[in-house]
Amino acid sequence: MDRKATIFTKIVIMIMGVLVPVVLLFAISNQTAVVVIEEEMKKNNLNQLRFLHQQMEEKIEQISINSIAMSNDAAVRELEFQYQSGSSFDRQRLLRMILDNITLQSGISGWMTDITVYSRLTKETVSTSNSTFDFNDANLVREIAKGWHYSTGTSGKVTKPEFVWYSVHPITAYENPSSAKLIVKTTFLPYYLQDMLDQYKVDGQGDPFIYHPQYGIIANRTLNQTSSEDLIQELNKQQMESAKTHFEVAMNGRQSLASYIELESLGWYLVDSVPMEDILSPVTKTRNLFYGSTILLLLLSLFASYMLYRNVQVPILALIRHVQKIKRGDYASRVKLNGGTEFAYLFDRFNDMTEQIEDLLGKVVVEQLRSREAVLKQLQSQINPHFLYNCLFYIKNMARMGDEDAVVAMSLNLGEYFRYTTRLGNQTAALAEELSVIVNYLEIQNLRMRRITYTIDVPEEMKSLSIPRLLLQPLVENAVLHGIEPQAGKGHVRIVGEAEEGEYRIYVEDNGLGMDMEQLALIQTAVNHNENERENGFSFGLWNVNQRVKLTYGKGSGIFFAQGTNGGVRVTIVMRTGEEDSDVSTINRG
Repeated sequence: MDRKATIFTKIVIMIMGVLVPVVLLFAISNQTAVVVIEEEMKKNNLNQLRFLHQQMEEKIEQISINSIAMSNDAAVRELEFQYQSGSSFDRQRLLRMILDNITLQSGISGWMTDITVYSRLTKETVSTSNSTFDFNDANLVREIAKGWHYSTGTSGKVTKPEFVWYSVHPITAYENPSSAKLIVKTTFLPYYLQDMLDQYKVDGQGDPFIYHPQYGIIANRTLNQTSSEDLIQELNKQQMESAKTHFEVAMNGRQSLASYIELESLGWYLVDSVPMEDILSPVTKTRNLFYGSTILLLLLSLFASYMLYRNVQVPILALIRHVQKIKRGDYASRVKLNGGTEFAYLFDRFNDMTEQIEDLLGKVVVEQLRSREAVLKQLQSQINPHFLYNCLFYIKNMARMGDEDAVVAMSLNLGEYFRYTTRLGNQTAALAEELSVIVNYLEIQNLRMRRITYTIDVPEEMKSLSIPRLLLQPLVENAVLHGIEPQAGKGHVRIVGEAEEGEYRIYVEDNGLGMDMEQLALIQTAVNHNENERENGFSFGLWNVNQRVKLTYGKGSGIFFAQGTNGGVRVTIVMRTGEEDSDVSTINRG
């Protein structure tokens, strides 16, 4: 079986060794072809765009030249002299002549342009359009400048975007428009640019438009709005540079190549885009076919490898996994094998072994629980009984003195206290009950000494916790008898509860005599010793509490000693509920 597996593995490795170089070689050649096609796409698209760019520039340049020539036309210049010496009839004849000339010029380029001639000396205006323009000094200073500029003015209530060119005489009036003697305003509509864009789109594969960062776009009339929005958003992010004429952009979920050229005369950008997927489609289909065949061959190899894995490696891994479960303590783990193989006998023997181990451990656990219950009852029965005698003597003395209130208070508290402590049927109680019996105990001690106060600050959610009975009483008793009673003055006992995820803590702190760090360390060591190792004279109550907490809550639990904030001793009970190896889970979170 091992030999067959080794031979099969070598065959798979040999197949992979042949396939991987072939795939890598094809991927390199395919990427090279894609790069070459993309470069050709860029050149072809840019060449077509340059041809359209050249046509637009020629048209615009011709209109610009006609405007300049009109500002130097003899008939237009004669307006100045007619104002000084000509008759009214001659001036009207001249105005008709100028109108004929500008009407002829307005259509000579193939685009219908509006031409307006204005003489500042005669205040005469001649125009090919019915619209009027207020040639006052404010407009002159604001609008007259060299070159073409885009205007979004209105004609009546209708927005009329147009491109505007101003020619002035003398030429130096560009720097000081108010000194111009003659002004020729030439305009044309974006309509003619759209015609050229439409014709370009019919002849090619692109979707061209003219773009300006401030004014937006002048689109062809069949522009794909959804795709163009993605391209316009990308253009708004681009730093438009003359050196960079291409970039890739995702348009409507498809990768496209965008090209742009600046229309120097207008200050706008001629933009076009072509979908790369359409051009690269043959190459992509060839690539997908090759990869599909390679994947099919690889799947066949993997299938053969899987059959070997399922029949050999899976049983071995299953056995290892169940061995690890047993190591973690899950002795109920059993191995199941589907189908008859050589591993069936091994798995049957493994299951028999784990079943025997589980039976043995079950017996051990039951014996441990019985032993622990006996120990808990023994520990509880060993609580010091001298406290009862002191209380009875107190009642006798108060009765002789005739202090009936003290006798009643002591009797009630003592009765509640012993009714709780002598209830041996249930080994656990709610924390609220424990705190109640602590109040009874402290009231009893206060009746005896007349100088004990106490504070109990335990969150409500902790008061429903189930804890071993009489867990706090030995700690409070130790604080009163060994901390507060030997010291003159007022004594105070403070009990505080804290809850965190996986852990509860109860602090019992007094303001009594206190201990130094060395004494606290000795006590901490003593409470952690086994019963047979405890030092002579050490309080059995503290060891009792520590052992009960450890037996109940498991690893990490117990009592810990530290110096109190008010000079006494602080004892902390730590009850861990989040440990995996906790022996008993009797904590209720309420």
